[in-house]
Amino acid sequence: MDKKKAIWFVGSALLFVGAFAATEVGAQPAKKFELVAKQRDLVIDEGVVLKALTFNETVPGPLLLVNEGDTVEITVRNEDAITHGFSVHAANTQTSLSVGNLPAGETKKLTFKADFPGVFMYHCAPGGHGIMTHTMAGMFGMIVVEPKKKYKLEEQLGKPPDLKVYVIQHEVYSNGRDFFDGKALYVMFNGYNFRYVNEPIPARPGDYVRFYYLNVGPNLISTFHAVGGIWEYIHYQGNPNNVMVGSQSVISGPTDSWVIEWRVPAEGPFTLVSHAFGTQAIKGAIGVLSSKADAPRVREVRSEGNTVSVPASPKRVVAPFEIGSSDLDRPVRFQPGETVQVQIVGNSFWPKVVEVPVGAEVTWVNEDVFDLLEGERTGRHDVVITGGPEEFSSVEMEHADKFTYKFEKAGEYDYVCTIHPYMKAKVRVYK
Repeated sequence: MDKKKAIWFVGSALLFVGAFAATEVGAQPAKKFELVAKQRDLVIDEGVVLKALTFNETVPGPLLLVNEGDTVEITVRNEDAITHGFSVHAANTQTSLSVGNLPAGETKKLTFKADFPGVFMYHCAPGGHGIMTHTMAGMFGMIVVEPKKKYKLEEQLGKPPDLKVYVIQHEVYSNGRDFFDGKALYVMFNGYNFRYVNEPIPARPGDYVRFYYLNVGPNLISTFHAVGGIWEYIHYQGNPNNVMVGSQSVISGPTDSWVIEWRVPAEGPFTLVSHAFGTQAIKGAIGVLSSKADAPRVREVRSEGNTVSVPASPKRVVAPFEIGSSDLDRPVRFQPGETVQVQIVGNSFWPKVVEVPVGAEVTWVNEDVFDLLEGERTGRHDVVITGGPEEFSSVEMEHADKFTYKFEKAGEYDYVCTIHPYMKAKVRVYK
C-alpha cells in the first residue's frame, strides 16, 4: 500500500469511528474541565528553565478528578501559534475527530463516559508525528477515575486515606536526538527535580497513604519504591480489581500506573525513589515523605507542575527544539575537508550549532520517520535561512532525504523548518 492510500485509509477510519464517538454520549456532563494549549518557560530546577509546550501553563498539566460512571466534558482551547490536540486514556472511545488536529486559535470539546476506574494519562495529540514530540515537550497530565468499589486497604480499615499523593514521573530532553535515543537530561516527579526533597511530604506514623502513581515516560521504565517501606496493596492501572500484596516496588513502562496503599510504619524520613538509579534517580526522581508524630495535616499532594517564577538570568535553558544554553547545545566545529552533516530528528536540528570554514558543504538529512500527513502532524521538514549573508531554502524532505548547500561567504546563518517554525538552529561560517 503506498503512502497516499495509507493516509486515505487511516483518515477514513478515524472519521468513521470519530463520528460514532461523537454521537454516543447524550447525558449532561457531571464534570467539566478546560485545557489551554500554549508555550511557556518553566523552572524545573533552581535556575534551570525549560522551554515547554504546556496545558494551562504547567508541566505536568492540571490534575483531573472524576468518578466512575461520570459523563466528562473537556474543552481544549489552542492559544498557541501551532496546531495541537488532545488524547485522554480514560476515554474508551476514539477522540481524534473531536479534539485532534486543533489549529491555532480554535476550540474543541470532547465528551465521554468514564466507564473504567483507574489512573490514566492524557497528552497532546495533534496527530501523527506531533503526538510524540508534543508529549516529549511537556503536554501531559493525569486523570483519575475514582472507582465505585473501594480499594483493598480502605475496605479493610473502613476509612478513606489520611493522605492522597498524586505522582507523575516524567522525563526532560534537551534535543530530539536524545529523545530518539532515550537519553533523558532529567527525570522528575511532578515537574521539578528533587521536588519533594526540597519540599518533603508531611505524614504521621500509622497514616494510611494512597499514592496515585503514573509514569508518562515518554521512554523509560521506572520502579517506584519507598526506602524503608513495603507497599501493602498495589492496584495495577489503579483498578481496584487488579490487586497484589506486599511489594517492594511497582514497575511501570510509559503510561503504566498504580494505586499504591501503604501505612507509614514509623517516624523518620522515607525516601521515594525510582530504583533505576543511574538513568532516573540521580537525574531528579527522588522525593521524601517526612513522618513525624506532630507533622502538619496535608490531605493531598497534587500532580500539577510547580509555579516558581522564571529568573531573569537563568543559569541553564533547556530548549528541545531550538538553541538553549551553550553547555547543552555546544557548537560543533568542523575543520577544512571534514564531512559536515546535520540530522533532523525529533523536531530538532542536531547539532543545533555548527561552525564550518568558507567553502564547506553542509548536508542535512531527515531522520524523522513519520513523514505521512501534513503540517504539525508530519515528520517532513525543510531548511530555510532566516538571516545571514546568503539566502537559500531546501525542498520539503521526507524520511532519509538529504539537502546539501555550499557556504561561500563567512558569517552567521540562522535557519528554521518552516513546517515546524519553532525548530531553530545556526551555521557559523569562518574564514
